[in-house]
Amino acid sequence: MKNTRPPLPTSGQLQRGSFLLESLIAILIVALGVLGLVGLQARAMQDVDESQFRSEAAFLASDVISRMWISDPNTMDTDFAVGGTPYNDFKAVVQQRLPGSITAPTITITQRGATATTGFDVLVTVFWQPPSSPWEHQYQMAATVRPIN
Repeated sequence: MKNTRPPLPTSGQLQRGSFLLESLIAILIVALGVLGLVGLQARAMQDVDESQFRSEAAFLASDVISRMWISDPNTMDTDFAVGGTPYNDFKAVVQQRLPGSITAPTITITQRGATATTGFDVLVTVFWQPPSSPWEHQYQMAATVRPIN
């Protein structure tokens, strides 16, 4: 019996298909890079929305503190407490401009001295929940208010 072996492959036959494999790996690397860029762009858009809401909260807190500067110091405690007309206006604007503001904004007013003319320490806290976040965010602004009379 004669043992016949198939002929050994030549170097050209050993390389067959390697170019296709290299191309597929290159396409995979490019696809992963593009996918990463798309994710980065989506996160950047989300951060822009969140910064817009944060700046809006800062504006609203600053606005209510500026209203305290021109208010009557003898009625500031009651006007800007829950139920007062200026507080209710502030709360309505916060709920209109900030998404998901389930928790009502808080205003804490502490008198600095024996009389209202010595001023007040004020802490304003605004809450909101962006559509892209499962958590509620907050912004706090502290100020010392000495009403002008």
